Amino acid sequence: MKAYFTRYPVVLLTACILSLSVAAKEKVVMPVSYSTITELPYAEADSVLKYGDHDSQFIEVWRPSEPSQGNLVFIHGGCWLSDYDIRHARPFMSALSKLGYQVFGVEYRRVGNGGGWPTSYQDISSAIQHILEKPNVTAPNTAILGHSAGGHLALLAATDNQLPHPFSAIIGLAAISNIEQYSQGSNSCETVTEHFMGGSLQERTTEYRAANPIEHAFLNPVYLLHGADDPIVDPNQSKALTDRAQSIYIQKRAGHFDWLHPDTVAFTRVEKLLKDVFNESD
Repeated sequence: MKAYFTRYPVVLLTACILSLSVAAKEKVVMPVSYSTITELPYAEADSVLKYGDHDSQFIEVWRPSEPSQGNLVFIHGGCWLSDYDIRHARPFMSALSKLGYQVFGVEYRRVGNGGGWPTSYQDISSAIQHILEKPNVTAPNTAILGHSAGGHLALLAATDNQLPHPFSAIIGLAAISNIEQYSQGSNSCETVTEHFMGGSLQERTTEYRAANPIEHAFLNPVYLLHGADDPIVDPNQSKALTDRAQSIYIQKRAGHFDWLHPDTVAFTRVEKLLKDVFNESD
């Protein structure tokens, strides 16, 4: 055994390094389930801001221990339903703050607690404006991220000329970009669309158009990340914006919730994108 190590030290060391590198990137098997992210540990938010009188109109704030690399506004998903609140996204936001970002997690009214169209987006707009009133927070040093239905609302913010712009980036994680098309689907989240919109596409054509990001011009740089194996929001929702987004990345073997798990390859992709975005905005 001694002779073997003496003869092949470099080969063994290289193999060990490669093995550790692969293990570090693949220690969580993708796709990740919803229950998996709800069981993750996280650091509690440093403070909570209110931007309205409703119980769901608040913002959780994580401040980095080191000087901020930039500001992130995060809009959680959950099919626009009040059944799914900000709690499932806390591990994700906590992890982002550990990377050196100041993170603002937005809670808002949803279907079942006074939300729906256009109330839910009005809450998002009000929350973003409230965040921009804080010291050292401006549109150019802030990125807005949204996951799933939250990605839909983030993309709407990218089109909103009532908000200051441009932001550093608007980033959609498994985002719904075409709500009209999404409303025609039959999975459990797609069928909620009519409840969110207050009726069918045929009944509320004008409202659907107003709520549809793909129908409006982007006023901010948009980046889209999507899992190739996403069963809730089809990757074609992101691919539909190929000619308008700054970039679209489809992660192999990733599902819907991989982006929110800090120990996945998908999260590493989010981390890399944020570094690129804020380096470009310097």
